[in-house]
Amino acid sequence: MSGKLFCVRFDSNLFIGLLSGIAMLLLSFGMNCFPGTVFSVLFLRSILMIFVLGFLYPLYMILFRENQSLSVLGIHTIRWKSSLFINIFAAFVLWIILSSTTQELQITKESFYAISYIWVAGIFEMIFIFGFLRYKFEQSLGIVPAIIVTSVFYSLHHAGFQPEFIKLFFVGIMYLAVFYITKNILIIFPLFWGVGAIWDVLQNSTAGEQISNAFSFFISICLFIGMIIATSIMYYLINFPKHERTLDQ
Repeated sequence: MSGKLFCVRFDSNLFIGLLSGIAMLLLSFGMNCFPGTVFSVLFLRSILMIFVLGFLYPLYMILFRENQSLSVLGIHTIRWKSSLFINIFAAFVLWIILSSTTQELQITKESFYAISYIWVAGIFEMIFIFGFLRYKFEQSLGIVPAIIVTSVFYSLHHAGFQPEFIKLFFVGIMYLAVFYITKNILIIFPLFWGVGAIWDVLQNSTAGEQISNAFSFFISICLFIGMIIATSIMYYLINFPKHERTLDQ
């Protein structure tokens, strides 16, 4: 990582970050052309945005093209205990939300379906937005501009299902600022991010209605299994040459 608060480099990192972010926005805005349809939820969002662009692409770029470790995305074991400890304080966020509203938090079968999908979608946000995009912009612009630019993309990517740009921009800044405490993604996922995301989608937007069904739950299960299989294959491909060299020696 650059480690600098501010810097300006018009290099490939900035170019890749901008193009990757724009691709995500095009998919999100494309969802507005087919609101609430199977094509929008399954193909545009679940397959193309979450799995292909948001999961396979960043892992391929970091592990194979750049020969880096996942630690640059905040996925590592360094300071994991302190990260999880801070993450647990998400319970206080939930308490603040519940104490400041008259709405009741009801866990039904339908809300369980939606929560499952939201958490799997959260993996995409952690890896692609808070991991990959932030890393690319940090290399070119420094930490502070990376937080701002990444938060802009985080906000705008909700256009196809939760268009609350101003609020989500500041939410993105909050998540990224917390991330930099330990630079470990466990500090914001799954609880700190999850509490706000689940409450907001289920109670304060129409997006929850589109994923509160068994079909969305089925998609979330398939996505999660696909992520596990893809990660296993990548891990094998990375380590297989090392194993071959060891045998040759």
